[in-house]
Amino acid sequence: MTAARRQREGSLTEDEVGVIRNLLARGGYKNQDILGLVNTVRRLEGRADTNGGRVSDVKTGKPRYKGIKPAPDQDTDAFIARAKNPAGFDRIDTDPLRADVLAALFPKNKGDDSLNITETDRIECKESFGEKHFISNCIRAIVAFANNKGGYIAFGVKDGTWEITGINASTFRRFDRRKINRAFRAILSCGIDFDTTVLQYGGKSVGIMYIRPAKMKPVMFIRQDNGATEGHIYYRYQGENRLIGPSELQQIIEERIRSLSETILTKHIQNILSNGIENSAVLNLDTGEVDGKAGSFVIDEELLPQISFVKEGEFVEKSGAPALKLIGEIKSAAKVVATKTEPLTTRYPYSWREMMAEVKKQVPGATPNQINAVIKAENMKENKKYAAYNFRNKKHADDHKKTGNVPSVTPSIYNQAAVDFVVKKLKKNGT
Repeated sequence: MTAARRQREGSLTEDEVGVIRNLLARGGYKNQDILGLVNTVRRLEGRADTNGGRVSDVKTGKPRYKGIKPAPDQDTDAFIARAKNPAGFDRIDTDPLRADVLAALFPKNKGDDSLNITETDRIECKESFGEKHFISNCIRAIVAFANNKGGYIAFGVKDGTWEITGINASTFRRFDRRKINRAFRAILSCGIDFDTTVLQYGGKSVGIMYIRPAKMKPVMFIRQDNGATEGHIYYRYQGENRLIGPSELQQIIEERIRSLSETILTKHIQNILSNGIENSAVLNLDTGEVDGKAGSFVIDEELLPQISFVKEGEFVEKSGAPALKLIGEIKSAAKVVATKTEPLTTRYPYSWREMMAEVKKQVPGATPNQINAVIKAENMKENKKYAAYNFRNKKHADDHKKTGNVPSVTPSIYNQAAVDFVVKKLKKNGT
């Protein structure tokens, strides 16, 4: 690793500079004490340590840190708490909605009807919840959390005082996840993974939404919406969501490069070694040329758009799109290879009734309502691991790709993995 790369990895973020300035202003913290707190948090986040020289640079007012104000006391206190109790924060990444994790993150004050919390880089509070205005109220926070390390939105908690106002638990539990997912796809560069649960405090319900870190960062707006402009990237800082700073964006870019080199490239190299160099080739999706040690051939350029999903980092085709298989015998270089489509029903052979019949073979007491409840709760229709929409025509399929809308006449079809999953859930629920 070069010296320049080490320097970038050890650079301080604006949040860290703000915390350091707050600690210096408080007095009682030596440079080495501050360095220990900062590096403990950096290690929790999988980032390289910084060094004492940078703490000294903040203390002496180096120009590179000009304009960065000290962090608020509550943010600095939260930073210190995280550094002194790293185990509690580590548990978030294993099971973010586990009872003991939530109890530690959202404790109730003994003396009044409020939570003993503050908004941090992982927690935001909303006094109310309503599906109608959900996107406008929460989209920036959701994107910001997804671009950082994930986080929680607590609905039914008043910002600033942390008073528990409560929400309608039934409304929160049954809000339309599919509708929200469509809204995400319509305005963001990729989907957002989230989970929800409800906490009870003396008869009042607090809805908890956990937003997972995005698999492909940065998540950005692809159209103007709710005050955000196309291309805007929001990031979660201590207690606020704002446009990403240069140092955080650089971290995301470097992490993305590292991840690609360690996962995708490693996988391809392993496949090449497994299959043998003489049996491997590389496909150029722009030209259609497939080039390998044994020779090369070309795929008809008219077919290339049909396999462009590979460019998106997905090796499973989009809903309604055909799977392409190369056929024919290649006798010399630069041949144009034909393709054939594999029917969607080959991969998803069961209608809903057929899937239900397969489930009932293993769980005889299962009812249609119970099966439908699992499908809805787990959002199985939107998960290509289990199901696909069998569109009646190309227009319906194209509209779904653009808008996420599914015509009411469109049936869902299922595979064996869906049967197995539903059976497992029903048995777990004691059906």
